[in-house]
Amino acid sequence: MQCTKCNSDNTQRLEVVFDGGTQNINTTSNSAGAGFGGSFGVGGVRTSTSGTSQTSLAQKASPPLKKGLMWPIIAIFIGLMFLGGGIGAVVFGLVLMGGGGYFAYEAMQYNGQQWPTLRQLWLESWLCHKCGTI
Repeated sequence: MQCTKCNSDNTQRLEVVFDGGTQNINTTSNSAGAGFGGSFGVGGVRTSTSGTSQTSLAQKASPPLKKGLMWPIIAIFIGLMFLGGGIGAVVFGLVLMGGGGYFAYEAMQYNGQQWPTLRQLWLESWLCHKCGTI
């Protein structure tokens, strides 16, 4: 594949650039300590850390993300809790439920119709390492 802007053949698919610059991190540590101050004590703890590390180039080449449904669903459940109160609480609950339902519907529409096309376009796109054009 040659770059359409500078004709360089130093190109890579975005998926390869993204995967090459993204690392998953999982670590576990054990610590122990002792203390003395009127009495003696010993303790230990085990900690776990997980996350992702990315280069700036991998961030530039990242795939399109699906829209999440967590916050709209939380809004709907919180709205349900307000339905047992006074008129003000009921109105607030209905607004939360309506807003949550609207944003959940929008997210599902995007994830089902627009996101697959954007992901396919991403899978077919290339990055030029000479001029940076995607």
